[in-house]
Amino acid sequence: MTKKEIAEEIYDRLIKDYNVKIRKKEVYNLVSEVFTIIQECLLRGEKVKISGFGTFIVKTRKPKKGMNIKKREIVEVPERKIVLFKPSKNFIKL
Repeated sequence: MTKKEIAEEIYDRLIKDYNVKIRKKEVYNLVSEVFTIIQECLLRGEKVKISGFGTFIVKTRKPKKGMNIKKREIVEVPERKIVLFKPSKNFIKL
């Protein structure tokens, strides 16, 4: 599901279930802003916990040795940051 599809789903539910008067573009902008805020928090190294959904955390992978298959030589893979997602217990029940 894309960001656009998420926004459209939210829009449809707001209109159908809550009779909210809002434009699709406004919903798309809100969804975009939510994802931007999550990304900014993760870039600062903060943990993002969404109740009932899960937690996004940034971890640092240690440097390690790897193999360049084409050249058949050992290369150093540098330290890097990755984002991990841990689903909540409610999410796992799905």
